[in-house]
Amino acid sequence: MKTFTFIVTMMICVLSTSIQAQINYIEDSNVQSIYNRYIAQNRSTTLTLGWRVQIISTNDRRKMEQVKADFESKFPSMIPVWTYEAPNYKVRVGAFKTKMESEALRSVLRQEYPSAFPVKDNKITPIEYL
Repeated sequence: MKTFTFIVTMMICVLSTSIQAQINYIEDSNVQSIYNRYIAQNRSTTLTLGWRVQIISTNDRRKMEQVKADFESKFPSMIPVWTYEAPNYKVRVGAFKTKMESEALRSVLRQEYPSAFPVKDNKITPIEYL
């Protein structure tokens, strides 16, 4: 009886591997047009929301330029970005997708720039993340 069960099981396994299912997928043209619009919209979006580390905020432009130059000399691989939001000049560095990633940089910069803290930034280009 055991050999019969074994033979039947083996035949089922052999037959099941030789049978191939064929699936035909018919896509609605509306789905394809919505998908194409989604792709086009994402390609046209050049700015994303992310996080940076702000190292200074001051109303003195000379001080901002001095801190920016100091940062560039200490960290030549990172490019600082400065913005003006009346009445303050702000210097921000890095580009991260999550706050946790920006916190890692903040902890490194905290010794040189004690007032550094992570901030949201909605003007980050996707290439800056690299």
